[in-house]
Amino acid sequence: MNDILKILVEFFAYSLIAIGAQNAIFTRALGLSSGMRMLNDPRKNTLYFCGALTVFQLMTSIIVYFVMPLVTAAGFAHLRRFVLPTVIVMACTVSYVIVIGLLSVIVSKERFKELLQSVTSASITGTIVGTVLLTNYQGMTLLQSIGFGLGSSVGYLFAMLLITEGDRKIAHDRVPESLRGLPITLVYISVLALAVYGLTGHAIAL
Repeated sequence: MNDILKILVEFFAYSLIAIGAQNAIFTRALGLSSGMRMLNDPRKNTLYFCGALTVFQLMTSIIVYFVMPLVTAAGFAHLRRFVLPTVIVMACTVSYVIVIGLLSVIVSKERFKELLQSVTSASITGTIVGTVLLTNYQGMTLLQSIGFGLGSSVGYLFAMLLITEGDRKIAHDRVPESLRGLPITLVYISVLALAVYGLTGHAIAL
């Protein structure tokens, strides 16, 4: 019982670290460009995007975790910095094919078309690549990698919801014309990032 509790605590601890202290957008600026494009694209739904991102993040983390030891055992450990990004892209591709195949069978054609833009955009982003690189280089266990990947995706969702709401709030006549649009949005994101940084500081370094 104590072992199970310890595993659950470790899993949720890494998830919470990724949500807050290592937030994909506010702390590490991973996937921010994808998020900014999503704000201005009515075909992409934030919840669909982040749901797909979570699935791809977890699948890619698991695939890379099991593939990289095989690469090392094959004698390519010295090429790790070159091989790892390639493995991540290939893992994302495999995950995308599996998810698209399942969706084409499970959902209707209308819903499939509705999901396609968001799912495709989420299939490979800086969030996935950066998070998997981080978990691999830090030597995290499978449980830690999954927890950190899940937390990164949930943190990304929270960040996007804040940015979306902020984008709606700052669309105001009081904002100087020269700052409207992307400039004021980036200022808003910077303020949020400073707030997150102020709360976390340097206490946690992963």
